[in-house]
Amino acid sequence: MLLVMGVTYRIERTAPHCYSVVRLLDDVEVGTFRTLPSLRIRTAHIDVPLLRDIVRAALRSARTSAVMHAAPVFQPDDDSGEPANSTGDAPQAVRPPSSSPPPASAMA
Repeated sequence: MLLVMGVTYRIERTAPHCYSVVRLLDDVEVGTFRTLPSLRIRTAHIDVPLLRDIVRAALRSARTSAVMHAAPVFQPDDDSGEPANSTGDAPQAVRPPSSSPPPASAMA
């Protein structure tokens, strides 16, 4: 969400490097822009200078980041589920997650 000249706009990613600008007041798309291969702005319901100010604010506040990219998933290196040890040493002991309770021997 961006506030430009007293009006709030939503920046929606429609495709890689392509964005739509929607005015929240009446939920109307007021323009679109692309960031690659070069910046291109297309207006629909507002003046070009105003859309240019909105795009400038979106780029400066990083509203065009890769929000919709999936987080990387950990893939084990072998079938045992343990990561490979690049040093060739013996595998290290697996620590329990920090959210698990301590073993009973530690409570004594």
